[in-house]
Amino acid sequence: MPTFETDKFPFVKAKFFRNITDKRQVRLIVIHSMESPETNKTAENVAKFFQTTPNPASAHLCIDNDSIVQCVLDNNIAFAAPGANNDGVHLELAGRANQTREQWMDEFGLLLLEQAAEAAAQYSLKFDIPVKHLTNAELADKNSRGIVGHVQVSQVFKKSTHVDPGPGFPWDFFIERVQKRREDRLKKLGASNN
Repeated sequence: MPTFETDKFPFVKAKFFRNITDKRQVRLIVIHSMESPETNKTAENVAKFFQTTPNPASAHLCIDNDSIVQCVLDNNIAFAAPGANNDGVHLELAGRANQTREQWMDEFGLLLLEQAAEAAAQYSLKFDIPVKHLTNAELADKNSRGIVGHVQVSQVFKKSTHVDPGPGFPWDFFIERVQKRREDRLKKLGASNN
């Protein structure tokens, strides 16, 4: 399999993360909601929060409807979801855990989900992670690889009480969009190699 790399996103370095010198083994893409308003500056605002917060908190990417900001480099460990920090990449999405499916899929939400699907597809290729929403039992199995929500990490590892991205998060739609974005990238790569 060829080596894939993620796009270079604007970088706002988080205050808290663990620097890793060896190549780390990533098996999870963890989806979070920022618990912040849906605006086109939320990714930038939460990235600035991660840069200045006195509390240990961070994520790899902050995503809103029109931007993706990287806060922790891919090979480093974010302080995002205890139990899945060492083997996960963490995507913070503008929105709240109490949103309904309809709210996640409004005009802002559809653009946000496309941005997040693009990022997740890139991580899926880079770390050879299947585009699959894992069950809690699969998440607990350290050999399983896929996509989960922070709520599942809380339920399985019992090291936090976060419930994001919430029961209204449209997992079926999101997984389908990640798969499509992944296929598009593979097609583009195949075309450029011919």
